[in-house]
Amino acid sequence: MSPRTLSFHHAIKALILFGFAGYIAYLVQSERILLYIAPRMTDYVKWSALGLYAVGAHQAYLAVSTLRKRHEPDCDCGHDHTPSRSVFKHTIVYGLFILPLLLGFALPDSTMGSSLAAKKGMNLSSASSVKKASPAADSGTGEAPTNGGGTGATAPDSRTSQTGDAGKEAQQAGSAGPTDELFPSDRFTKQYADYAKKLYKQDTIQVSEEFFMETLTSVDLYLDRFVGKKLELTGFVYRQEEMNERQFVIGRFSIQCCSADAAPFGVLAEYDRAKTLENDGWVTVTGKIEKTKFNDAEIMVLKVEKVVRAEPAKTPYVYPNMNFGL
Repeated sequence: MSPRTLSFHHAIKALILFGFAGYIAYLVQSERILLYIAPRMTDYVKWSALGLYAVGAHQAYLAVSTLRKRHEPDCDCGHDHTPSRSVFKHTIVYGLFILPLLLGFALPDSTMGSSLAAKKGMNLSSASSVKKASPAADSGTGEAPTNGGGTGATAPDSRTSQTGDAGKEAQQAGSAGPTDELFPSDRFTKQYADYAKKLYKQDTIQVSEEFFMETLTSVDLYLDRFVGKKLELTGFVYRQEEMNERQFVIGRFSIQCCSADAAPFGVLAEYDRAKTLENDGWVTVTGKIEKTKFNDAEIMVLKVEKVVRAEPAKTPYVYPNMNFGL
């Protein structure tokens, strides 16, 4: 292969590498990188961009040195490292890298919403995974939270499984502060029980961005204790066919690492003017926590008292807080 042709291949590789590095730099600079990965992963992506720049610079050097015949493509390993002479093969191989790069620059960045939530399935019980991992046999008190037969039912104490009884006991103990008897736990749920005690003292539970999933999980895990309490959260409006005209979901996508593992979570809400709220529109909702049956499961429902239209969060997704329980 002529030095000019070989130099051309090195130049193409350099441009592709510089293109990906530049695209990452653009996403980081514009903060659009948070539409694709969790904040804790951004440093790794930045380092990868530096690696791409370095390898791209090396390919650019090879392109120039080969063109000037300063670089000898042969080596002593006994193998031919020159590229294939097939134009079709090169078009396919380089196209696999160039096409997604062009699409990245050409297509607008957008947040995930109702359409993806419908495909993945909205989870209305954020504590469901914790309940599955928390068998009664592992409870240090013998009174571990249990799954009440659905994706959202919670019965922290079998002696007070009825909502009314639980509420009365909670009110009686309220003056003395939440206790371990009100929030029994095991090794799987202790951190949620401790956080639930803090939430229980609040007049209105505000679901913050920092502890979004942790707050919903704690409330859902000890739902009977929070019935009648007020809760405030912000998210996008989501609906599905099984819901009546008064129902909608305040939803968010939770991301562990990147958008590929995004999972939609939300709280069912009931509001007399729910029809005035557009799908994917962002709202801040305040309401009273109750329990209801939905798709044969007992879950939390928010009886809406106040709705305020909100701007989409700067970081539209929520993430597990690594400092939770520490």
